[in-house]
Amino acid sequence: MNRHEVITIAREQVGRTETPVNKTIYGKWYGLDGQPWCAMFVSWVFMKAGATSLINQSPKGFAGCESFEAWAKKNKMTVPVKQVEPGDILLFDFNKEGKSIHTGIALGYNVHTHLIDTIEGNTSGNSTGSQANGDGVFIKHRAPSTVRCVVRPKWVA
Repeated sequence: MNRHEVITIAREQVGRTETPVNKTIYGKWYGLDGQPWCAMFVSWVFMKAGATSLINQSPKGFAGCESFEAWAKKNKMTVPVKQVEPGDILLFDFNKEGKSIHTGIALGYNVHTHLIDTIEGNTSGNSTGSQANGDGVFIKHRAPSTVRCVVRPKWVA
């Protein structure tokens, strides 16, 4: 169970799209096909890496951003955004509404762009579509100010 395997599996999914609306292999696996699936994507990646126990809010990981944030805080798994590392789980609040509405897997902080590179499911492939309920798995470049919470899995060496 390591962060590199999680990132490798997530990268293999980049470009996969849903069949309208919100129908994906991730939702089908989780048992909630047809629902917003960003969290189910993250959970599926961790499952494929044999690391579900690191995000074990439920037997399959998590399906909701707000409840996962509460669980992670309760289990002391959050770190400041300035400490983001590859494999961390990011929870986003794009509209500054005070709640997590989207999630993805951090690839790391890019010192050249000052953005956090991520892989996210259920987002748009560009900047004009919905960032929190898009149609595929894409690499994104997010401003640190959009991150509400950084969750650091307790990686086992």
